[in-house]
Amino acid sequence: MQPKVYISDSPGNLGSVFALFYFESGVDLYGWHIEARSLYFSAAFFMVENFYADRSPRLYRSVQDDVYGPWTIDYPPTKDEIRCPVPESVGHELERIQSRFVEEWIFFKNDVRIEDELLAYEALGMPVHEVNIKARRLPRLHKENSTWTYMQPGIDLNVVQLLRKYWRLSEKVPMR
Repeated sequence: MQPKVYISDSPGNLGSVFALFYFESGVDLYGWHIEARSLYFSAAFFMVENFYADRSPRLYRSVQDDVYGPWTIDYPPTKDEIRCPVPESVGHELERIQSRFVEEWIFFKNDVRIEDELLAYEALGMPVHEVNIKARRLPRLHKENSTWTYMQPGIDLNVVQLLRKYWRLSEKVPMR
C-alpha cells in the first residue's frame, strides 16, 4: 500500500495547511486528512467508497481522529454516526502511515521538542501556526503566489477536490 501525498500551505498571517495521504484498494480509497486555518482545525481518517467505480462515491470519515471510533458519511451528507467501515487490517495500516506522515511532514505548535522547528521558522521569517510543515520539508514545496504545494507523482487531484468540496464545515473544531 503505497500512499500518495498532497500538501498545500499558505504560510501568510492567517496560516492554512491542507494535507492528506491516501492509498487505493480496488475502487475504494483509504487515507487521512488534516486541514487547519486561522479559526478551525480538522483531522480525520477517511474512506471513499466507489471512487473508481461507475457509481457515485461515498465519503466516510472518522468523527474524531480515531480510525476505530465512530464514523459518519459526509457525502452524500448524513448526520448519523456509523461503525468504522474500514477493515481492521486496513485500519492498522492507516494508523501506521498516519504516524509516519505526521513525523515526516507536520509539526504542531503544542508539540514537545520543537525548538529546532521554531528556530528555523524564525530564521525564515515565518509565523508558527497551530499546524505547520516541517522546515526541512519546505524546499520540496512548489511556491506559486501565496500558496506552496507538494504533490507526489501520480496523485489524483480529484481526491483533493472531493475532500475540499464535501468535508463538512460544521464538524471542524475551533482552535484554542
